[in-house]
Amino acid sequence: MSGPHRSDGRHRLARPRPGGHVSPARQAAFAVLLAVEQDEAYANVALQQALREGAWSARDKALCTGLVYGTLQRQRSLDALIAPWTSRPLGELTPAVRVLLRMAVYQLTFLDRVPAYAAIHEAVELCKSVQPQAAGFVNGVLRSFARAPSPPCERLRALADKAADEAEAWGIWYSYPTWLVTRWRAAFGPARCERMLAACNEEAGLSLRVNPLRASVDAVVAALAAQGVHAEPSPVSPAGVRVADGFAVENAAVYRDGWVTPQDEAAMLVAPLVRPAEHRRILDMCAAPGTKTTHLAELQADGGDIEACDIHPHKLRLLHGALRRLGIGSVRTRMMDARLLPDLPGMREAFDAVLLDAPCSGFGVLRHRPDIRWRRTPDDVTRLARLQRELLLAAVRLVRPGGVIVYSTCTLLPEENEEVVTAALSAAAGAVVAEDIRDELPPRPRAEAVDAPPGLYILPDALGTDGFFIARLRKVRAG
Repeated sequence: MSGPHRSDGRHRLARPRPGGHVSPARQAAFAVLLAVEQDEAYANVALQQALREGAWSARDKALCTGLVYGTLQRQRSLDALIAPWTSRPLGELTPAVRVLLRMAVYQLTFLDRVPAYAAIHEAVELCKSVQPQAAGFVNGVLRSFARAPSPPCERLRALADKAADEAEAWGIWYSYPTWLVTRWRAAFGPARCERMLAACNEEAGLSLRVNPLRASVDAVVAALAAQGVHAEPSPVSPAGVRVADGFAVENAAVYRDGWVTPQDEAAMLVAPLVRPAEHRRILDMCAAPGTKTTHLAELQADGGDIEACDIHPHKLRLLHGALRRLGIGSVRTRMMDARLLPDLPGMREAFDAVLLDAPCSGFGVLRHRPDIRWRRTPDDVTRLARLQRELLLAAVRLVRPGGVIVYSTCTLLPEENEEVVTAALSAAAGAVVAEDIRDELPPRPRAEAVDAPPGLYILPDALGTDGFFIARLRKVRAG
């Protein structure tokens, strides 16, 4: 159904051509989900690609997006619901059949406005177009599922209640891998863990960071209102604007003219903690696609000297495009592994400030990237934590005495956050110290932040944002 895996995450999406009527939204959603299931495509990239192809009504676009993200998000719950109605384990079914069953059962369970007959009929028609010999099987499973006397959510609750322990029960009910639930429960306690599980299943809103080089928050709100789009200042970040659901930002003049950048409100809190106005020469170690890099430049009024380093050429191209769109000229880019920077001539202790927005497991952005929960494993966390420690130790060598390092991730595991920073502090043997950053946050994040010495968390259940960990270190002597 789709082409080979590509290094930039893009796939050729082969859309099925059913004989009977199937909505464009379901055709596209099936193609995206199949690419994710059998080719390991990135869901957000594949979905964006699908939505760029052809003309879409707002309704079809919303349905396609909801089907893709909802089916991926609820995958474990869906598999638990489907299993009693199939004669074979789901793992023995073809990827196409698994995807069709999950997508249909998602609609039957979680979408009140979708008639059962429509979800079943279109799943069968899609099956006829890609695997006709399985159409009868798909039809039988779905009709049996729909005829069961108890509502699907009651059945799911019963399945969760039979679980061996609370972590597995929550994994089935909220649809997460048990190992992740176990780690969150240990790190944040049972009550907070359950709130986080629920929050990361909520639909992500759209927020925009305003570029002060070209506009103000009030000007953006007014410009959007003139187009009939409701927007309001962010209660989380003074640089942000919250926009009504369904707004196609990339087609809007405020985006094309460089007034705004889409960014989660919690992510907007990171760059100001670098204190860009106080530091001229700044290094962004893992910069692309450049959302925080451009924020640093905006906070310097494009008058500083920022070096943006990244290992991925296709992501650096996105950064170059963002710089042009936003009218920023103070950023230079370098393609290389940032761990090697201290060994280059003239780079040791050369920067006033370093931002390390580290590669991470991404468990704080599950609202935007629901497939991450199924991609990542405990081994990935171990591997990433090792990389993060190496990058942070390189940052210590790159910043001058008196300068600062801001370490951030969009994940919610201590192994990648406070344990990484603590290890770096120990290895630095007193050359760097952690600073208290709570009082520098805006009022609402300041009140909601969770201490995790030597840093803090912004958790996803607190403010309706993604989850982040942030710490700031100051280098107090050479070394």
